[in-house]
Amino acid sequence: MTISKLQTYNQSQHRINGEEISPAARAIITKLLDHQYKAYIVGGAVRDLLLGKHPKDFDIATDATPDQIKAVFNSKCRIIGRRFRLAHVYHNREMYEVATFRGAAHTGERVVKKGHILRDNVFGSIDQDAMRRDFTCNALYYDIENGNVLDFCGGVDDIKQLKLKFIGDSIKRIIEDPVRMIRAIRFQAKLGLIMTDELNQAIYKQHHTIENVSVARLFDELVKLFHCGNAFAAYELLNQLKIFKHILPQAFDAINADTNNSTLIHNALKSTDSRIKQNKSVTPIFLFACFLWPLALQKTNAYLNKGVSRFDATNKAANDVFAISRERLAIPKIIQIGIRNIWLLQNRFHFTRGKKVFYTLEQQRFRAAYDFLLLRKHESSEIQSLGDWWTHIQTLSKSKQRELVFPKRTQKKKIRKD
Repeated sequence: MTISKLQTYNQSQHRINGEEISPAARAIITKLLDHQYKAYIVGGAVRDLLLGKHPKDFDIATDATPDQIKAVFNSKCRIIGRRFRLAHVYHNREMYEVATFRGAAHTGERVVKKGHILRDNVFGSIDQDAMRRDFTCNALYYDIENGNVLDFCGGVDDIKQLKLKFIGDSIKRIIEDPVRMIRAIRFQAKLGLIMTDELNQAIYKQHHTIENVSVARLFDELVKLFHCGNAFAAYELLNQLKIFKHILPQAFDAINADTNNSTLIHNALKSTDSRIKQNKSVTPIFLFACFLWPLALQKTNAYLNKGVSRFDATNKAANDVFAISRERLAIPKIIQIGIRNIWLLQNRFHFTRGKKVFYTLEQQRFRAAYDFLLLRKHESSEIQSLGDWWTHIQTLSKSKQRELVFPKRTQKKKIRKD
């Protein structure tokens, strides 16, 4: 794809409210400008502002190299990354990503293997940088000096038409970095930008390349995807485009082995979307506990059939599931601990008498485990009843709770002997 003619949109045309721009991002750009460098707000922030949304992050692009950025900001700057070197600049305890314009020339520190970019620190001009970006909607630059938006790839028109498309050849862009498939799904689910037929077909053909992504990076991208506010739609797209089965193949098979499992996942995703819309906290622990539960249940039942106790069976099943998942996805240890606790607490919900009830109520993961139990209510009438019981006990005072779990024993009347 040859570069399109630069289009410049002034404030009266793009109608971005300049007050939405982070003051700290403005300060960082101003300092770079004072040192005779060029610098702009770039990518997602500009895209979101054009869509009338409030950006969470304000990334900055500049013609200054990482070392030059470091020289400008000194101790307030940290150079990170091997694959792509860039700067993290700190301002009033906030961190901003400042990246050097990427170049198009195949020179410098650039490593490509089978089309997949392993390392790329080739720097260039702003127009070259625009062509190196993934989607047309992200190849946009906001100039704080005059309020203009610089558009090198027709991104403004695509946003107006709610169209999502790659810059250049779609298949080539996916092979370069398969994470772009996840990003495309997230943008469609979150922003309502609809993938073009070409992009859709390219993903469908290249879905297997998601296996080339590092396990740690893939986990991070999935968390962003499922916390985008429309996780249900994102999950549906992941399956339609045949991607999810390459990420967690055995979990995928277990989920699709029973409609109850699919119901659990769908309800969990809808619950997460609802919490985000209500500005409530969400955690990847809960969703991944749901994704992996059907597989864990299969493993647990296999151990139970061998005579292993339920607690030990659940524990061993968790070990097996995490070992299997590790091949494709690096689930952090802290997340694994949380998932295991939620699963183990499912066993404790069966105890509705005695001290164990209060022990369960006091557990750190009780709320998440309880929510998980409610999602499982369709599994059986027993689970439904347990969900109702644990819902009820939380509405009672401490004294009433004790009356419920410590029922008074019926005293036998002594027969009086005359």
